[in-house]
Amino acid sequence: MPDGQTQVKLYGNVRVDATYDFKGSNGSISNGANYPLNKDDPRQNSLNVSAATTRIGLDLTRPTQYGDLTGKIEADFMGGNGDNGSGTFRVRHAYMSLGKWLAGQTTSPFVNTDTSPETLDFTGAVGTGTTRTVQVRYTQPINAQQKILVALEGGDVEKVSNAAGGSRFPALTTRYDFKTADNKGLLQLHGLAHENRLAPKDSSSEEKFGWGVGIGGKYDITPQDSVVANYYHVKGDGRYLSYSNSAYAYDTTTQDINLGEFDSAVIGYQRKWSPILRSTFAIGGIQYKDDSVYANSNLTNTSYNKEIYNALVNLIWNPVKNIDLSAEYTYGQRETFAGDKGDYSRINLLAKYNF
Repeated sequence: MPDGQTQVKLYGNVRVDATYDFKGSNGSISNGANYPLNKDDPRQNSLNVSAATTRIGLDLTRPTQYGDLTGKIEADFMGGNGDNGSGTFRVRHAYMSLGKWLAGQTTSPFVNTDTSPETLDFTGAVGTGTTRTVQVRYTQPINAQQKILVALEGGDVEKVSNAAGGSRFPALTTRYDFKTADNKGLLQLHGLAHENRLAPKDSSSEEKFGWGVGIGGKYDITPQDSVVANYYHVKGDGRYLSYSNSAYAYDTTTQDINLGEFDSAVIGYQRKWSPILRSTFAIGGIQYKDDSVYANSNLTNTSYNKEIYNALVNLIWNPVKNIDLSAEYTYGQRETFAGDKGDYSRINLLAKYNF
């Protein structure tokens, strides 16, 4: 850079996805939670393609008297409908950090990116979390193997679409990391707390507390074999983990907030067959508490699931440096609160150039 001190690194990838749905097509390369129900005799054998998952980023570093000032700007083209030639530029990361402090948009401490399996599907196994939020975050190292992250996160905290919504406070998220001395193992604990609020008028409002806890781990059994797993219990949130429903059901008559409550789990096994060939097998699922007002309120809502899971297996070939040619098969099933089921079967082909 002109100042002679700031270092800039350009990175990213050029990525092309092609998916073929044998059943349960949602018309997208993303593995969504609302694929058709079997009772509706949905179409089968559908092809979708996209290059909108292509990514570009900049890492910036500048020395200061307080340590390195770093920044990151990263974007892709999945801001809208990114399928079949469409795509909208979208910010993924945009933050600055100095010492123990970070401000801007990046991955939330509550989600399980570090303990989730590698998949080709852009959304991943059911229950995977990749949510990126605008936050102010503080990181406190304990020792070489341990640290704690605490963040205040704003912007659509509840992720509920109604005009009467709107939390007054940022979400509080936390994460504790423990790495083994040999770097083979990682343990993470996650926490979340935020307000769910309905305020149809300034003079009347109702608030209920949303919260979540999680635990995740990764372990390298051998240099070629590793396992990952995570589990969450969440009440009153639908933002952080993929394929979850809305945080609450809004009763327009009583103006009550009825919170959803669910458990999620993801487990994966990753294998390096050779220096240029690797695979992942993963399964993930979410199950909602179905003896609740929330469940009864959504008996006719075919886009809300009582439970949903998917299983994925892939093969990733790295024939030359920075090139991945890959294939993945996914089977999934969802069930609504009324008991209607939908099945999903897909193969995903991917070509990616990393730079």
